[in-house]
Amino acid sequence: MTIYPGATILGGETVIGAGSTIGGNVFLMESVAPNSIVLNNAPEARVLNKADRKKRAQAADFQI
Repeated sequence: MTIYPGATILGGETVIGAGSTIGGNVFLMESVAPNSIVLNNAPEARVLNKADRKKRAQAADFQI
C-alpha cells in the first residue's frame, strides 16, 4: 500500500486493500478494494481497480 502526502483518510472502519495506491490530496471516506488506485479528480476522488486498468489497457490497444 502506498499513500501519498496530503491524503486524508476518514472514517473509523475504512479499510485500504493490499497493493492499493492513494494519491495526494484525496479525501478517502470509504474502503478501497485490493490493487486499486485512488486519484483526486475534482469534484470527487476516482477509484480505479485492477479490472478497470485492464479494460483501459485493452481499449488503448485498439485506439488509432
